Amino acid sequence: MNLYKFAQATEESGVSFYQELADKAEDDGVKRIFTMFAADEKQQLKKLERMLQHYPKLAKMNCGRLEKNGIVFDQLRKSINADNIHSDLEAYQLAHQAEKKVIEQYLKAAEAESRPAVKKFLQWLAALEQHELKEIQQLLDFVSAPSTFLEWGEFSNLDEFHNFGRYEDLRQGDLDTPTVTDKLH
Repeated sequence: MNLYKFAQATEESGVSFYQELADKAEDDGVKRIFTMFAADEKQQLKKLERMLQHYPKLAKMNCGRLEKNGIVFDQLRKSINADNIHSDLEAYQLAHQAEKKVIEQYLKAAEAESRPAVKKFLQWLAALEQHELKEIQQLLDFVSAPSTFLEWGEFSNLDEFHNFGRYEDLRQGDLDTPTVTDKLH
């Protein structure tokens, strides 16, 4: 199968997959998330088009291994029930799962490929998807982060909250010197 057309079909399938999920979603937040992912897939398509403009040889590369596995989003479309996605977290988890499968598909094909140019393009496609996966992972981390109560910091080890920028001045000793904000009359 033509490698460039396969990559293009994967991204187009991703656009329609996420758009279908957005259309079926009852929750506005979930709908917005899937619409955002559909837009991200459109951006991936534009990146592919620019890559083809710079390297026209890509249009002639073939890779039979990808054809055997099929397009990930088409497989997910058959197995995912959109009615079961009710929260932002579930939406991000689905997108994370999909991107991991796409990356895995490209990397397995690259591993089995003997032609260096085709292998390099497959690795580039995997890297492109890995960048998108990293963004999804950051969103997933953000959505699942509030797993503890903020007031727990008042009664436990406050030093664990240093990465949020709080209590920075305590560690540097800046609070040892008292300051007077109002002059006494």
